[in-house]
Order: sequence, then C-alpha cells, then structure tokens
Amino acid sequence: MAIKEKERIFTINAFKEPVVLENENAIAMLLMRLILLEPGSDPLHPDMGVGIQNYRYAMGRLDELKERVQEQISTFLPCFPASEVSIEVTDDHLCNIKIEINDTVYMYDSSQAPIPITLESVKASQFY
Repeated sequence: MAIKEKERIFTINAFKEPVVLENENAIAMLLMRLILLEPGSDPLHPDMGVGIQNYRYAMGRLDELKERVQEQISTFLPCFPASEVSIEVTDDHLCNIKIEINDTVYMYDSSQAPIPITLESVKASQFY
C-alpha cells in the first residue's frame, strides 16, 4: 500500500508556483523536520520534536534516542504506525537514524548534517 502524502515547502519553482513534495519525498521531509525540531519550539505542540542536537555527545543514550524518535512518530505522525526505527553507529563514531515505513527506508545521515560554526573555523576562514 503506497502512502499518498503531500507537503508544501516554502519554496517556489521556475513558474513561481509553490513546490509540493509528494509520496516518499513528503514523508522524508516530515521525518526530517520531526528529528531536527527542538522540543518547545512550537508553542502549540511543546512536546513535538526529537531535538537531535541534544544527543550530540550521548553515545551511551542511543536507546533513548531510538525510543524518542519512535514515540515522536507515533504521536505526531500517526499515519505511519508501521514504522521501524534503528540507530546505526558508523566506524567514525557518527550516528545514523534509519526509519523503515512500508518497505521504504529513510536515513538521517549525520555525516551530511550541518557542521556548527566554531571560533576556530571562523579564524581559519578567509573572511576573518
């Protein structure tokens, strides 16, 4: 059974029409937003969001992270009840979140996550 989802993002195409993500792309966007959202950011839903940055230096809390992702999906995306969440640790100690919904795998690859700006990186840049 294919899930028919649509998600509008704050972007326009070449014809100045809103970009609409559909099916797997829409699901991936919803999951990414849920994983990145910091709890308390949405005043109407203060418990919404995994807050992945809170787990940055918490390799011992991977089970808690997995449980948090699963709980957030079941609470805020109940249309995906058959989701299965797993955490994969890479050889270079990065943590990837793998979510499987209806035989489709969605991966939050932390190696592709934005790198925070530090004072050292600013000093090393050509703009300092």
